[in-house]
Amino acid sequence: MRIRFLGVVAVLVAVLGLAGYSLGVAQTLAQTGTPVSQASQPDATGTPVAVITPTGETGATPLAETAATPVAEPVRVVTLVGWYQTDASGNFLEIGPIQTTDQLVAGPGDPTSTLTGRADFDSPDNNDLPRITLGDTVLDGVEMVAGDPESVFNWIYNASDPNGRPATLVIAVVATAGPYKDRAGTVTFLSRSSPGSGVFIAMLNPIEA
Repeated sequence: MRIRFLGVVAVLVAVLGLAGYSLGVAQTLAQTGTPVSQASQPDATGTPVAVITPTGETGATPLAETAATPVAEPVRVVTLVGWYQTDASGNFLEIGPIQTTDQLVAGPGDPTSTLTGRADFDSPDNNDLPRITLGDTVLDGVEMVAGDPESVFNWIYNASDPNGRPATLVIAVVATAGPYKDRAGTVTFLSRSSPGSGVFIAMLNPIEA
């Protein structure tokens, strides 16, 4: 009888021990925060089995992308392009817009659609040296050799013939008025015929900071 009583006590202790172990495990899991929910799914024999679903893991905080520091665009050479032709009086050149065909053949554009100007090669307003005006812009020719007015004109002739065309005239200039004042550069007349008509190109350097 005593042996049977001790057996019952042993079984109760074992059951209580397992229960306590189970509670301890549950508390430990609850503290770690790993399981948050359980769902029953059948195993291979069809018996429902509790399935523990872990919580989602928090990934590392992504680093914010640092945008590249914008670089200031450098001030580039100003380029003005137009078409010129001799004025009816023959005393100066008229400068106006230029246009090209789909084959890039250049010719005069619509003079009412943009600014116009003129080139006077012996302007009294520039000590009888060239002066080119385009709207508010004034470009005065300067001597390449001090005291030599002829050094203003730098010609390149076809076959070294001053009367031949095409020919190119380059004049060093300084902007004395208008939006490009104090810029220096060159003005080029590309002559296609005589009396003159052709392409006008002014290139003005940036102002040094």
